[in-house]
Amino acid sequence: MSTNPVVYGYHDEDSGSGGKGGGGNSQKAKLSVRIKRHALLYVLLSFSLVWTIIFCYVPMAGIVMAFQDFNVVDGVFGSPFVGGKHFASMVTIEPLRRAVVNTVFYSALKLFFAFPLTILFALMLNELRKMLFKRVVQTISYLPHFLSWIAIVSLFYSFFELYGPFNDIRLGLFGPETTRINILMMSEYFTGLMFWSHVYKEIGWGTIIYLAAIAGVDAQMYEAAVVDGCGRFKQAIYITLPSILPTIVILFILQAGGILNANFEQIIGLQNLYTQESSEVINTITYKYGLQQGKFSLATAFGLTQGVVSFMVMFTVNRITQKLSGIGVW
Repeated sequence: MSTNPVVYGYHDEDSGSGGKGGGGNSQKAKLSVRIKRHALLYVLLSFSLVWTIIFCYVPMAGIVMAFQDFNVVDGVFGSPFVGGKHFASMVTIEPLRRAVVNTVFYSALKLFFAFPLTILFALMLNELRKMLFKRVVQTISYLPHFLSWIAIVSLFYSFFELYGPFNDIRLGLFGPETTRINILMMSEYFTGLMFWSHVYKEIGWGTIIYLAAIAGVDAQMYEAAVVDGCGRFKQAIYITLPSILPTIVILFILQAGGILNANFEQIIGLQNLYTQESSEVINTITYKYGLQQGKFSLATAFGLTQGVVSFMVMFTVNRITQKLSGIGVW
């Protein structure tokens, strides 16, 4: 009976100790050998790779329109080159400046308030001990994620309309003399509607990664904490949170990179004539200037600037978190 361990799919030359070069240094197998050995994995990966190239990288060629006075007749190759004209004109567009402020405000609201709510909800779900109840709560909280934003917006319109359940509840609480209101048409309520609709749709889905990270925490740590007299709250603070900190930091960095990218479908769905001025964001401005007004070059300049600044923000946040905690995306 052989005493050598068998590692399926690998040979001795990959493990390192008997190959040329000696000294116990492992030798990398040639790329062609690795591809043949893991052919099925590369085939599965190829579909995602092709999709990413076609839909994410090929359209990037259209960035050249930001430096042209693009028109449909002349096309990308025939439109005149104007350099940074559209980038210079962006600072003079008053609606865009308001949209930038709104975008940063809405994104920061989600990042600094909805993001911690997701972590808190994951911790609360983790503390549930009745598995049937826990699964029911998880299922109910996950379901809105699978609905489109148009469906979510329709639900909110049905609930908050003038003769909807919201006003019926108000009448029941404060009496029949209460005036019916439509908060969907009031700009002062738009921020709250935007925030809570986001929480309603995504909080359950956002807990999946955190619950997976919590599941990987060593159970012996909790047992030792119980012996030391720690209750459930202290276990969550001193064991669970520190253990999932790398996951929290990585997700925070990735979400920070979207600080200039408000949810277009959500905003355009909740937006109406009465709330338009206070709810305009970069994505909706790009849509209106590009598709509705046909200013493709200006809209492309908006999008390019938005992408570059978002990358710089994510890069900066990543560097800061690396300095403070030693955790980063790269």
